[in-house]
Amino acid sequence: MSLAWKTPVIVLTGYANKGFGVKTLSLGISDYLLKDELNAVQLSKSIYYSIERKKIEFQLSESEKKYKSLFELSPLPKWVVERKDLRFLSVNAAAVKMYGFSREEFLNMKIRDLWTNKEEPGIEDLLSRKKDDHFNLKVSHTIKTGEQIIVDVQSNPIIFDGIEARVSLLNNITAQLTAEKALMHSEQRFKALVQDGSDLVMILDFKGNFKYISPSAKAVTGVSAEKLLKNNFFYLIHQEDANMVKDCVQRLEHTKRIQIPSYRIKSGGNKYRWIETVITNLSQDPAVNGIVANSRDITDFVLQEKQLRESLTRYDIVAKATSDTITDYDVKNDLMHYNEGIENMFGYKRDEVDPRGSWWEEKVHPEDRKRVNIKVADVYANRTSQLQIEYRFRCADGSYKYILDRSYMVRDTEGNPSRMIGSMQDITELKRYIETIENNNKRLKEIAWTQSHVVRAPLARIMGLIDLLQNHEDIEDIGLLLNSIMSSARELDGIIRKINSKTENASLKGMEC
Repeated sequence: MSLAWKTPVIVLTGYANKGFGVKTLSLGISDYLLKDELNAVQLSKSIYYSIERKKIEFQLSESEKKYKSLFELSPLPKWVVERKDLRFLSVNAAAVKMYGFSREEFLNMKIRDLWTNKEEPGIEDLLSRKKDDHFNLKVSHTIKTGEQIIVDVQSNPIIFDGIEARVSLLNNITAQLTAEKALMHSEQRFKALVQDGSDLVMILDFKGNFKYISPSAKAVTGVSAEKLLKNNFFYLIHQEDANMVKDCVQRLEHTKRIQIPSYRIKSGGNKYRWIETVITNLSQDPAVNGIVANSRDITDFVLQEKQLRESLTRYDIVAKATSDTITDYDVKNDLMHYNEGIENMFGYKRDEVDPRGSWWEEKVHPEDRKRVNIKVADVYANRTSQLQIEYRFRCADGSYKYILDRSYMVRDTEGNPSRMIGSMQDITELKRYIETIENNNKRLKEIAWTQSHVVRAPLARIMGLIDLLQNHEDIEDIGLLLNSIMSSARELDGIIRKINSKTENASLKGMEC
């Protein structure tokens, strides 16, 4: 029969043995005819039927070969499983390669062996409902290495070698799902950063026409993105800033990214907000095809900066106008900053001034240092925030000046010392003047006390002589008494003149000081 190939073979024989006829048919002949019973009609019909039957058998054979080739050589994994107990009946090479099991291992397995525990209940229910129907599902399988993959399964019911079975086409979509998940996360990040972020994101062309404005436009400008899209970017910018911004945008033709200096953009109610923007040229990127502008509202910062500049200007003017030495001590970093007073008041050159706190401390007079340190410690201990103390401070030439120090402690949010701002006022002349007055008062007291005893002697004599004249009429020599009174009066007058003279001299010395 191997020699006949596609040609049908009819056996003509006179041997009427039934077993021989069956054996002959089993070898692949088309028909078995007995010569004694043969006629022209039978022979013609047998030849015709045998030819047609052979054609059909060949077609079936070729179809089976094609099916097997499509099944076996398919680049996608395929298998056939028994419909009732899900036992593997056949698998192709692609399935063997993807799952890592050999054909023999597959044929000793059931499809349940591939399921993960979480998948099993849902699949059993689906197979029960779709037992004789087509179905499609995404399921997690465990391959031989223990790794889990996600496959898309297309399954159809068939009869395979007389057995009710299912043929399934599988597609590994693990990488696809991972990519989709990454894309979803990327889109979520984009929404969080751009759509729901506090910064204003815009896409525009070089002429300032908008292509996209993020929803945060409402929060930044007070105008919705839909309304802003109807305008031109340059139209929204303050007239005084427009040319500067246009220049920055045009420069993007030769560079990738530019940060635009702060400028004003129109907000709701014809008011303006200060904006800081970074523009990036992505016109060559097909996904963007324009200039991306990332902007944030810095109005509060600009106003605070303006107030700070004004405050610093006032501070600088006050510092220059006063003759005091202004100090600013950074407690945490042990750094002391002085204004020009450290040079003008004490004669130190800038390179002679050590910014450490110990330099200031060692310049305090040794007799005053302990007292000053105790006062400063009280401030650090949070007993008070203000310090006012007098002490002597050494000058560059070694002399000392009397200082009135008024300082204020600045604390951080936790209440710890942060900075101490102070003013060192030179009160040396005032101190000396007060000391001079006190000394003069002391001398005057001494003069008054000393001279009061000298005055009382002649005054007592005068008072005694007058008493004699008033109370004794038998005094013989009145002229002698009067002479004595006159003598004592002159003595008293001389003493008073001396007291006046010393007092005037003491006053003149005080005025000279």
